[in-house]
Amino acid sequence: MELDRTLSFTPVDHPDERVQRIGFDLTDPYVEQCWSAVVGPSSTLLLRRLPALWATQVPAEIGASDLSRSLGLGVGVGERSRLANTLNRVVQYRLARPSPDGAGLDVYQQVGPLSPRQLARVPEWTHDTHERLFGTHLEQIDDLAQHRASVASMGARLDRLQHGAPTVAPETHPLGQALG
Repeated sequence: MELDRTLSFTPVDHPDERVQRIGFDLTDPYVEQCWSAVVGPSSTLLLRRLPALWATQVPAEIGASDLSRSLGLGVGVGERSRLANTLNRVVQYRLARPSPDGAGLDVYQQVGPLSPRQLARVPEWTHDTHERLFGTHLEQIDDLAQHRASVASMGARLDRLQHGAPTVAPETHPLGQALG
């Protein structure tokens, strides 16, 4: 990596539909409180910082040395630098992928819950935090699904009231046929 190279970070949906459905947004406390035990503090800080960078520009572009210093990793940006290790780690743990043009990373906007293998390796506090945050997250997803179903049902009812229920001719209605 050259000292003055500009890195590009593009937000993309996670390739796994399950993670898209039940994953955590990068701004969610789960990223910091659970994933940090797996990927380390600099990778976690990078993931948490990206949504703020995307708020001003998509894809986010930042000089490698500026990014390294802003993450507290120093000025080195070579192949064996702390910044290179941080970027490699988010790719290694499938939180991002190299961008097709090689100028940066396509970063997944969602992270999945820790896997059973990862949970077996984290401290008890992280494991307990995972259980609490993931449980709450699933309840919120369920509440949202119920809310959406309720809104759809109300919308259908309002449509019927506004436009009238479709009328069925007596001869096509089973009761009308029986009476006719």
